[in-house]
Amino acid sequence: MKNEKRKRTTNITRLVVGISVANTLILTIVLLAVSVIFFFRQATSIYDEMSRAIAGEASTQVDKSHMDELAEECNRIFEGLDDPKGLYDRDLDAYYAEFDSLTEHEGYEELQALLGTLRRATQATEIDLVIFYPGQEQGIYIMDARDVTIIPCGELFGIDGKYFDQETLEFKGFYSKSRYFGTLRTNGIPLSIDRENGRCVYITADIPTALINDRAWRYLISIAFFSLIVCVIITLEMTGLLKKQMVHPIQKISSLAEDFVAGYEKRADKTAGSHVFEGVDPGRIDEVRSLLGSMQSMELEMNSYLTDLKTATAEKERIATELSLATRIQADMLPNIFPAFPDRKEFDIYASMTPAKEVGGDFYDFFLIDDDHLGLVMADVSGKGVPAALFMMASKILIQNFAMTGRSPAEVLKSVNDQICANNREEMFVTVWFGILDIPTGVITAANAGHEYPIIKKGDGGFELLKDKHGFVIGGMEGMKFKEYEIVLGAGDVLFLYTDGVAEATNAENELFGTGRMLEALNKNKDAGPEEILSAMKSDVDEFVGEAPQFDDLTMLAVKMLIEPVPGSGKGIDE
Repeated sequence: MKNEKRKRTTNITRLVVGISVANTLILTIVLLAVSVIFFFRQATSIYDEMSRAIAGEASTQVDKSHMDELAEECNRIFEGLDDPKGLYDRDLDAYYAEFDSLTEHEGYEELQALLGTLRRATQATEIDLVIFYPGQEQGIYIMDARDVTIIPCGELFGIDGKYFDQETLEFKGFYSKSRYFGTLRTNGIPLSIDRENGRCVYITADIPTALINDRAWRYLISIAFFSLIVCVIITLEMTGLLKKQMVHPIQKISSLAEDFVAGYEKRADKTAGSHVFEGVDPGRIDEVRSLLGSMQSMELEMNSYLTDLKTATAEKERIATELSLATRIQADMLPNIFPAFPDRKEFDIYASMTPAKEVGGDFYDFFLIDDDHLGLVMADVSGKGVPAALFMMASKILIQNFAMTGRSPAEVLKSVNDQICANNREEMFVTVWFGILDIPTGVITAANAGHEYPIIKKGDGGFELLKDKHGFVIGGMEGMKFKEYEIVLGAGDVLFLYTDGVAEATNAENELFGTGRMLEALNKNKDAGPEEILSAMKSDVDEFVGEAPQFDDLTMLAVKMLIEPVPGSGKGIDE
């Protein structure tokens, strides 16, 4: 037996404590996350203000026209190169050589020294004079003022276009990593912005974030620790309150419920008064009070229900017994001993019925009217269950009684129809195929009252539908007349009769077994006897239906001629 994975369970106290602890942790994390986001936004704003302030101070202490002149000359050299990026990648020395004239410009070193002095007097790690080309996502250094690894004039660097306002080309600043100074924030002030050509000249300053971040982390850790302590205190208070007002009353109610279940048989006869759940203090929580009230009401209803259940169980057992008896009675009403006529060598016959419920509305019948005539019946009553079974028994008896009087199939059906219609207040009906086999000649005279087409196998051929003309159903309208036709059977010929439960058997995909599959199943066993034919058909239907429930009765009959009859004449199908 396959072991099922057991689900982990817990009691309400652990659940309350667990939820409280989880809420504490979540609240602490949320507070910490909000603090971190708020701090870094504020820190970024401070870094940007510091960068712009240092860059602004630099611009006031140097000759702005001189810086503009250097920037214009640097841009002219850069844009004068056919492929600056290609030259930079192929021959770096040759690329830098293009900017030698700029570094030799009068006042270049003096300006660089001045920016370096200003940088050392501030918290900046670097002050640069640069040109940004936002549309090309790159820039070049004009001048770098720092103590270590001074970047040469003309140095190319990439810069993402997202760091610029798309409308004004204003620089927004960015974070970067330095092997010497850690994380840096870069921002500055523009000297000139040429939107038409997509070019910006900036003085930028780099500020190390460690100036504020180290203190910030200590502050955030303190905030987190304080928040955690406050949340723990609140959690303990809430847990104690919930245990007193909710957990303890629920545990008491749960314990009483177990007592109630354990002793329900002793209280089965009580129909009033609450005893088990009395004297419980539900606390001040409305839901717990409501739970206790529900349990008290349940006790009253359960006591009454147990009494009713005993009565209902006894009634159900009685009905089940009667239905079982009805199933046996119905089965005994139909011919069910095979071989049915062991002393007759002219033919072989077999039939079966599998009801969809305990009792069904389908029925078959066969009986000797005299030594030379065999009556064959296949019928399907509207509806299912006991009403259909009662209607079926009445119809079967009427058909056989009228047939035994010597009437023809059409006359039998007319008499049965008139008899049923005379007292059919429930307006039920039955479809019937009725035929009389003249055993010596092999001629079947038949009439069809709205039933399925019979299926015939002639000689060495296969099974085929015999599309006879249908009359109206029995019980549908008084005074109806029915037409007869003849079927001539020779040695080895088979007549197969059935109800719609065969062709309309449905599988889990809602597909019908259908007439095509039915003929295919018959033709796989076309030379078999009647019992083998029905058994093979039942197996094919069961295999097709699979696990889907049976919705309709499954009824079949097959008769096979074993010897060559005496030649006779037949009227053929009445067209």
